[in-house]
Amino acid sequence: MMMRKTIEVTDHGIPVQYDEARTAAFCTNKTGESRFIIAAKGFVVIVDPETSISKQVFFPEGYIEYPFASFSSNGLFFTGAGKLFMILDPFKEKFIFYKFIENGEEIVGFSFAEDVNNSIYFTTYPNCNLLTYCPKTNRITDYGSMDDTEKYPGSLAVDYKGWVYIGIGTERKNIIAFHPAKNIKKSIVTEELRTKGAGYVYQGQDNKVYGHWDAADLKNTQISNNWMVFLDGNMSLVETTEIFPGYYTGQGFQKIHRNHAGAFSVVEYSLSEKFVIFKTRNGTRKKVKVKYQSNGADLSVLYLGPDRTLYGTSMHPLHFFNYDFIKNEIYRFGPIEKGGGGNIAAYASHGQVMVGLAYAGGKLYEIDLRKKIQNGNVDRNPKLLYECEEIHRPRCALAHQDGVHIVWGGFPGYGLVGGGLGIYNVQTKENTIIPHTALVPNQSTFCLGQLKSGSILAGTSVETPGGAMSKEREACLYSINLENRQVEYMVKPLSGIQEISQLYIDEYDRAHCLTNESLYFVFDTETKDVIYTNDLSKYGRVVRNSFIYDSTHQILLCLLSDSIVKISIEANKSIMVNDARTLSIKATSGIVFYHNKIFFGSESHLCSMNIADLYKEDN
Repeated sequence: MMMRKTIEVTDHGIPVQYDEARTAAFCTNKTGESRFIIAAKGFVVIVDPETSISKQVFFPEGYIEYPFASFSSNGLFFTGAGKLFMILDPFKEKFIFYKFIENGEEIVGFSFAEDVNNSIYFTTYPNCNLLTYCPKTNRITDYGSMDDTEKYPGSLAVDYKGWVYIGIGTERKNIIAFHPAKNIKKSIVTEELRTKGAGYVYQGQDNKVYGHWDAADLKNTQISNNWMVFLDGNMSLVETTEIFPGYYTGQGFQKIHRNHAGAFSVVEYSLSEKFVIFKTRNGTRKKVKVKYQSNGADLSVLYLGPDRTLYGTSMHPLHFFNYDFIKNEIYRFGPIEKGGGGNIAAYASHGQVMVGLAYAGGKLYEIDLRKKIQNGNVDRNPKLLYECEEIHRPRCALAHQDGVHIVWGGFPGYGLVGGGLGIYNVQTKENTIIPHTALVPNQSTFCLGQLKSGSILAGTSVETPGGAMSKEREACLYSINLENRQVEYMVKPLSGIQEISQLYIDEYDRAHCLTNESLYFVFDTETKDVIYTNDLSKYGRVVRNSFIYDSTHQILLCLLSDSIVKISIEANKSIMVNDARTLSIKATSGIVFYHNKIFFGSESHLCSMNIADLYKEDN
């Protein structure tokens, strides 16, 4: 077999050289010294509030994954990332213990708590396992899964009698009470009340355990009219005025453990903007610059704007940028309105107006290229127009040929099954959502294409990244008429596929599709038959945006993580995967075609390859 030729890739640099803060805590030692620790992907930053000096410490063994929660006890910092459980001594500025947890879970350290013997409890995703670390023996014990169906153990607390309470979401909220020594486990929330939302527990500063199950999601947990106090595996109602505050402040990735325990507290902090604002007990504030080295934030999808420049955002944090092909320069615009740790996952445009659809929260941004891009309080551009839980995680967008509408889709919010389809009018700025029940029930629209008739062809996914249980087994293609908003037909093109990740409509109205397992197939929209299949998994994994058409050579190009694949398209329905070139740098996002160059993202780097190199004959 002939070896595939490698195509050389040009690295244009890192558009966003920042990281996102994922969790933080104050640690105070026996002498009263404090350190503020911020954990990010692959490292922590230790900040001394007295001296304003910051120190970056990388995860053990160069491990690079995202942390989700942290905990402070006896001057030590506890966290987890991926499969790694870690303990940091911030005063020695090093990790003093770590262990890879090989129990099949994806995320270790989803929430933390401590018992009266100073044992540290922590949870995992997606099977809600409960584990404990004994500081005397360095032994870790895994008690197994605490819930049969749910994935998100967002909060954790332990009472003085040894009962552990786990607050769980998102599709069927719950609070589990578990006694490790007695091996007793019971559900606090009755079956009929286990609806969408999250159970929530915390240890109060009076050392009692409080909680409720009124939270709509994992983040907004502080408001309830039904607070409970938990003890000995049981619960009782308590008045809101009687509950004590806990040791965590803030929400989401801005939570801080033991923020008010020492002489300093944190008013605000940001790794992406590299600062911490400290406040002393007498109210004095000071802003400290945080220093760290970053490998850059991974890039989301890339888009060729109507002004013929490249646009994109980073992921965690979301920073907006563009690249000028002529000047070979990257312009960095920084964070955008309520962008947070998300990313713009799909773009479309009519005229000089671009629309960007962003995770998290289904945000719809208008980007007016007739105006200056700026992030001030007045005349923001990009400008946030809508937020939509029905399409919490956008994945696709398409500018309809009518010149007015932009169609978009994606996954719903946490605990939900089936994403809606958005239809945005760029003239009236009206956004309409068609629910999944009127499209393909319990499935989410993942990719879009347009037929000559004006009808929209969409590919779906049965996946449920928001924690709900999938109710379907096979992904579909469906056609919808935009004028009457009616589904014209729905088919399951191939058995056993869970997601149609990419879709391109050629000039003969054939749909070229790519599944999440890199299976390429072609669907004839006239006969409703699959007329070609080819397993491309040997060329790599699917990346965000894969297809681009080279009209000069009449070749469909498919970008995968390891290769770029050439597909011949001919009028007589002849289709053939005829060549592939190995990339010298792995691709993670794509794809923009401009002046004989293909641009793509390789993690945090913006890269390109010359189209001419694709057509050079093999030696």
